[in-house]
Amino acid sequence: MDRTELPETRVVEMVSQVAAYLRRERELYIRASEPLAPEWRSAVQEYFSDSLLNSVRTITLRGARIPPPPFYSEAIAMSSGNFPDFVHLASITYLDVIVFNDEIAGRTLFHGLVHAAQMAFLGLDRYADFYLRGFVKSRSWIAIPLEAQAYQLDTRFAMSPSTTFSVEEEIKTWAEQGKY
Repeated sequence: MDRTELPETRVVEMVSQVAAYLRRERELYIRASEPLAPEWRSAVQEYFSDSLLNSVRTITLRGARIPPPPFYSEAIAMSSGNFPDFVHLASITYLDVIVFNDEIAGRTLFHGLVHAAQMAFLGLDRYADFYLRGFVKSRSWIAIPLEAQAYQLDTRFAMSPSTTFSVEEEIKTWAEQGKY
């Protein structure tokens, strides 16, 4: 078996763990989260649907850090260390709640909103499946197609904020083309 192959039963188990983790963390953070602030909403409203922006909530930890998930050490081992250090991540999206370790920044918010839109379009279970299978195949979180798309779109936003596009349409196109 080559290094990217895992038994399908293990992959399915890992997908379930990722989806459960995202659900649990959402439930934890939503209690203290707030709707997207008007100034941030106006900065991104041309790129995302009103329904998404109305549902997304944010929280900034200020002094605390997002702890690594229970499967973190396994992900580090599988990727030969090529997995992000959770303590240094700017944010993580848990379905419709974006948790920031420090201050909210435009590009970081945009990236988190792309993930929220991906989860909304694909559904959490499908998102977790694509995310985990992308990681197992590449053994690098940055090469996961869902991450690659989020980085491509946040780069477009940062480089040319006057040129708007629909993130949801981009996600739909990638899904139709089987890019995930």
